[in-house]
Amino acid sequence: MGSAAARLDDCELAIGLPNGKTQLVKLDRDRFTLGRDAANDLAFPDVAGLSRKHLAIRRDGANWVAEDLGSTYGTFLNKTRIAEPKILRPNDQIKAGELHCTFSTAAARAARTVVFVENPSGPAITASLDAVLKDAVLNEESETSQSGHIQALIRAGRELAGHMPLDTLFELILTLSVDAAKATRGALMTLEDGELRIRAHKGDGLRISSRVRDLVMGEKRSMLVHDALMDESLGARMSIVQDQIRSMLAVPLQTEDRVIGLIYLDSPFLIREFTKADLSLLTVMGNIAAVRIEHARMAEMEQAEKLRAQEMQHAAMIQRAILPSNFPPFPERTEFQLHAAMTPAKGIGGDLFDFFLLDDNHLAFAVGDVSGKGVPAALFMAVARTLLRSTAQHKASPAKCMAYLNAALVEQNVSGMFVTLFYGVMDTRTGEMEFANAGHMLPYVFSATGEMRELTHKSGPMVGLFPKFAFTQGSARLQRGETMVIYTDGLTEARDPQGDFFEEDRLKASLQTHATKAVEPLLAGLLGDVETFAAGAPQADDITALALRYLGPA
Repeated sequence: MGSAAARLDDCELAIGLPNGKTQLVKLDRDRFTLGRDAANDLAFPDVAGLSRKHLAIRRDGANWVAEDLGSTYGTFLNKTRIAEPKILRPNDQIKAGELHCTFSTAAARAARTVVFVENPSGPAITASLDAVLKDAVLNEESETSQSGHIQALIRAGRELAGHMPLDTLFELILTLSVDAAKATRGALMTLEDGELRIRAHKGDGLRISSRVRDLVMGEKRSMLVHDALMDESLGARMSIVQDQIRSMLAVPLQTEDRVIGLIYLDSPFLIREFTKADLSLLTVMGNIAAVRIEHARMAEMEQAEKLRAQEMQHAAMIQRAILPSNFPPFPERTEFQLHAAMTPAKGIGGDLFDFFLLDDNHLAFAVGDVSGKGVPAALFMAVARTLLRSTAQHKASPAKCMAYLNAALVEQNVSGMFVTLFYGVMDTRTGEMEFANAGHMLPYVFSATGEMRELTHKSGPMVGLFPKFAFTQGSARLQRGETMVIYTDGLTEARDPQGDFFEEDRLKASLQTHATKAVEPLLAGLLGDVETFAAGAPQADDITALALRYLGPA
């Protein structure tokens, strides 16, 4: 802090924790102790390398000091181990074990930021972009001045023509502006989510009038104040007096009809007073810079979109690899036919289907629908499928498998997602089935002649929401030649351009139309009917269906 006295609430300790988080401590008492013991003012019992009573931060007259309390591994101030109390100065770094602390004062923190102060702008010269371009104010200056400004514009056009990251572009624009106006300090800010964000700055302690900000941003006008100290409305302001601001300049970063930020320049101590030509020059440069920033943003967004699309493609490939993809899946088995298909709404989805042999005589199958869409739903789906498979291999009943799956998902579910799921096991010798249903639509069963029935069973709740729920078990039997279709609600809730749903009646009609076909063309016909119905309307949800036909032993 130096030798000057400071108020207790001026000072702060930022404690960097091993987990990457930062704890801010306002030094509002005369003494703070730090260590592993709970009796300390700042206790960190789980931090490695920290003694029970490690160090003290205390007030000594007009200063704050750091004092090691006989710690085992020592206290380090700016990388040097201290053996006696040391006076702390702004931005000093203190290391104790795995803690990294930074000491700061209010003045030092303010010096690193741009502060908007509530004061009027007073008499000033203002100009709009249109006025500058029409009036050609540059002509009012000498030929030497004109030449300098023209050269500045040429340089700006040349250097801003290349491709560069946005952070580099912000720094370049501010450098060009400062150099062109021969300013001492400056800042470039852009509007992000309704607030101005500092993207580049030269010099510290910039205090910008909120009136200047509002005029530049709201009225799309550039602003020049010749001598703030001589201006009655500004000269008495403490921020102006402290910084000795003599000349200031602010221009909007303006595209055709939108302001995306501002450039602010000032000159303390009257190193150079800004002119009308500087105002005009910077106004034009602000326009050039705004267009370049928008183009760079678009390029970065396009690149990010390409990367996102590639990631989605890779995720979709991984998902396809997780789900069964070889059909027919069991070509040597003649007792049944099986096929499944999924059309995700976003390239990768949260629907799932699976099937596997538990032994030579029992076929397990499942269809589910995770709440939500995209990558989070796909990840939740992968977890649910893995848990179901691992549980089913123990040959537990479908109801017990569902209960275990539910308990496991509830325990690790921090996202609030859930799964509707139909899981069944069929005896391939008889067509007898046992199944459990967690909030999913019940399948349709139909014969080759189109005679249709729906499985009847009381459904349990969705999986992943309610702990310790006991699911009931249903049973049914597929006769020779009968087919069962399990589907997700994305099928029946598919919409046409008028907003009408595909619904159950169209589903039944489609199944009856394709009932005589083998399971693969049957599903292809069903999904084709949905696509024809949608007539190009956007797909709102994943669409999944599984068809199982029982043929019986040869």
